[in-house]
Amino acid sequence: MMKNVIKTTLAIALISIIASCQSPEKKAQDRLMNMEKTVAKDTSKMPDKKKIYDLFCTYKNFADSFPKNDSVPEYLFRAGRLASGLTYLMEAVNCYNKVYENYPASKRAPFCLFMEAFIYENQLHGTEKAKKLYEEFMKKYPDHELAKDVKFSLDHMGKSDEDLIKEFEAKQKAKNS
Repeated sequence: MMKNVIKTTLAIALISIIASCQSPEKKAQDRLMNMEKTVAKDTSKMPDKKKIYDLFCTYKNFADSFPKNDSVPEYLFRAGRLASGLTYLMEAVNCYNKVYENYPASKRAPFCLFMEAFIYENQLHGTEKAKKLYEEFMKKYPDHELAKDVKFSLDHMGKSDEDLIKEFEAKQKAKNS
């Protein structure tokens, strides 16, 4: 009986020691995963903006604290999406830009460059900046799946809805002739 108590106590002590030896990076990543689960569970029509903002901040803090971690480009991309959804547009742009500039080999880099340009074009009304970014995208990623969207944006940037409708109608008329 006494041997079982000692074995159990030692097992608990060993597990506690192992758990407490977890690196700060691993602890932070576990915290992020738990926060993601909490936000994902929220199926209400009005998600909890505080929880979303906290997740956004935690993504950014993780990226700042552990910039060499392989997950950082993905976390910054997610932070950009959250910031955009919260209408913190410059925060979103900064997250996307950080991925593109600091993690150019990341699979998220082209998407981040596109999103940065898209926000400038459609939400910040910075057409010159958007044009520059879209042109950079076409130069760097001409065969990317978003290249057609970028070309469309470049071709139609600055045109009014009325001009776009007239252009579309003219194309349809020419196609039907």
